[in-house]
Amino acid sequence: MNYHRGSTERVFDGLRHLADNIHRVPAFVIPGVEGRTDNAPVAVQAGAWGSIRPAVWSFMLAARARGLGTVWTTAQGPLERELAQVLGVPYEEVMLAAFIPLAFTIGTDFRPAARIPRKEVLHWDRW
Repeated sequence: MNYHRGSTERVFDGLRHLADNIHRVPAFVIPGVEGRTDNAPVAVQAGAWGSIRPAVWSFMLAARARGLGTVWTTAQGPLERELAQVLGVPYEEVMLAAFIPLAFTIGTDFRPAARIPRKEVLHWDRW
């Protein structure tokens, strides 16, 4: 994958910060998708993820507009079955799609992340 130099380090810094402060997070949002895509063809997986991502992204934008911070994590993945059991979610029927901490932010000094130039990742009419 292409990424901006130093982005991996910043991602892991953020991950460590979240792990160190997870006990301070007042709420978690754990969106679910009916049906499982385990070992399913790409078209089936794309359909499932394509149905949940816009809804969750809209939620995250609405939270930001109200002074709340969120981050899409996949922390539920390795423990999905156990988490589903704790939450009373039928694992065989529902896929837990993300683990999203929700909290008021400290400060408002937000800025876009550094990105690699668009011309290096955007393909138009050819690869």
